[in-house]
Amino acid sequence: MSVLSRRRFLEVSAAAPLALRQYARSGGADGPAEASQRSKGPERSGCLLVDAGEHCALPESLAGFRRGLQAASIPFEEATVEAIRPARFLVVPAAALSAPGLAPALGRACRRGSTVLLESGAAYSEPTVVASDTELARRAFGLALGAPVGLWSSGPRPPAYVRYHWPRTAMVRDFSRVVPISGADAVIARLGGLTVACRRPLGGGTFVFLGSPLGPHLGCGDPESLLLLRALLS
Repeated sequence: MSVLSRRRFLEVSAAAPLALRQYARSGGADGPAEASQRSKGPERSGCLLVDAGEHCALPESLAGFRRGLQAASIPFEEATVEAIRPARFLVVPAAALSAPGLAPALGRACRRGSTVLLESGAAYSEPTVVASDTELARRAFGLALGAPVGLWSSGPRPPAYVRYHWPRTAMVRDFSRVVPISGADAVIARLGGLTVACRRPLGGGTFVFLGSPLGPHLGCGDPESLLLLRALLS
């Protein structure tokens, strides 16, 4: 019979707890945490990243928010517009508000107490989509959106940075086009003389509108954008 060395004994002893945890998580056994979680049934997610599919005007923004959430160590789940479910935070990157079912779903989420972060994709959409988004923003969320502004066209160049003062001070570069907002009472960011982000209470929740893309900067690992995302979802 072979003799178990001291080193081999320590290796096996150290590996045993990890193997048991993996076995329990795979469904082979119910540990206390797993059994408790199953007994509670489905729970409200912490953060839901919503993919608007063909109605996402900047796929790189969706990828950027995914990377940013991972870099910020913020647990999240992903869902399509049709599968939006209760969550503390809903993040909707570069989306056309006129995507079928999106505006009503976001309104319901706010009334149920969620914070909804909508990064508008209107600045990169067709004129018919812009017109539809403008009307939906007014009716569903009480926001007055202006026509998209091209920042890199000929003429005087506006400041290159969007200045945020809520939920923290931050300076984030523009991304060539913005959707301005007029008459907003809770302005959170400006680009020169343009209001480009705001928030407003809705039901028991909060609706946050970003008219200047944040996702592409998150995708590039911009530190200011990452700090801003953490603050927005804190």
